[in-house]
Amino acid sequence: MKTKIIKTAALAPVIGTLLAAPAVMAQDHDLSVTFRTHYGQVDRHFGPQDSEEMSQAIRLDYRSPYFNDLIGFDGSLYAVLKLHAAKNTAGIPLLDEDGDGFSKLGQANIKLKLGDDWHLRAGRMRIVSPLMTDTDGRSEPSTRRAIKLDGSIAGVSLYGIYSDEVSTTGENTFKEYTADGDAVSILGGSYEFENGLALHLSHGHLADAKRQTFINASYGMPLGDGTLLFDAYHYMAKEVGDGSNLADDPGADGELDTYLSNLAVAYKQGDLKYTLSWQTVGDDLYEPSWDGFNNDRSVLWSWNSVQILDFYNANQDSWQARVDYSSSAVPGLSMMGRYTEGDYTQGGVRYEDSEFDFETKYVLQTGPLKDLSFQLRYADVEIGGVGDLEDIRVIAEYTKTFF
Repeated sequence: MKTKIIKTAALAPVIGTLLAAPAVMAQDHDLSVTFRTHYGQVDRHFGPQDSEEMSQAIRLDYRSPYFNDLIGFDGSLYAVLKLHAAKNTAGIPLLDEDGDGFSKLGQANIKLKLGDDWHLRAGRMRIVSPLMTDTDGRSEPSTRRAIKLDGSIAGVSLYGIYSDEVSTTGENTFKEYTADGDAVSILGGSYEFENGLALHLSHGHLADAKRQTFINASYGMPLGDGTLLFDAYHYMAKEVGDGSNLADDPGADGELDTYLSNLAVAYKQGDLKYTLSWQTVGDDLYEPSWDGFNNDRSVLWSWNSVQILDFYNANQDSWQARVDYSSSAVPGLSMMGRYTEGDYTQGGVRYEDSEFDFETKYVLQTGPLKDLSFQLRYADVEIGGVGDLEDIRVIAEYTKTFF
């Protein structure tokens, strides 16, 4: 087993520094509690039994200031209570694999301020980056044990990530990416030019598994009474080492070497935004996860990665039409509808996938429960060679900030 990246002994001097630090006023701390009620239902018109769950999640988030302008601590405690579970409870990760509630210390990290522009974190944390993404669409977000350094040089935002364990949604334990405890290493950066062109590059590596590269370029410009946006994504994945840690499908030739490209054009005018997107995949299935989705549930940042499907099968081409609406007449009300369709050939058989998604959300603007939100997410999915399903999610969320 590899040496763990965070050990209790290593924290001793850090804790001592915190205790020795001068008192900081309460308003310099951030403490909040979030209540999320989540109902999920999946109706499958094929194979596995339908799924239905309902949970009540409580999340306590704390962020300290930098004591002595040098060191601090952030933490998040997640508690998920079972409100309802029926049928195939393993089909929705709102509860644990047995359909019960659980709790975990999702985030607990020491942070160091290295000058004015650089920060270093070590411990449990949520990572949101193109090649490692902890989503927050279920009862609680996934989190990781990691070391993260981020900062800027001459306007270029840079970051480095080293992670050896991950805790996915619906689980209260942290698990390694590989049997030998190998870690994922990522370097990345982004820059926005004065003319509106923005670039983001990232590269990641897992020993004896694969390396991934991410490139994003976006450009916005005024057009008439609105704004025109061009957004391009390109992912590349290639097997490295002896492949003993590779969890991806390497394809017919037995060696992973693939890509995924996505181009979107969007036009926003007033309350409406219209988007058209096209995506294509190389000769092998493109999986953003570092361990075959066993524990790492990282997602693609491409437009065609939607509520259920990602349209990332080998040699799959897909397109999407999407409309977003943010109401100026009813502040706090937003809606989104999109249709994505793609096809690919496997073993001489042509398969077609499609997904229609609808989302609506309303956030209370005034009153004692200001910022209480209600959200509906619906997906109607057709999976080629498998069948169709419907996915419904209803979410109510409220955050109370103490200080």
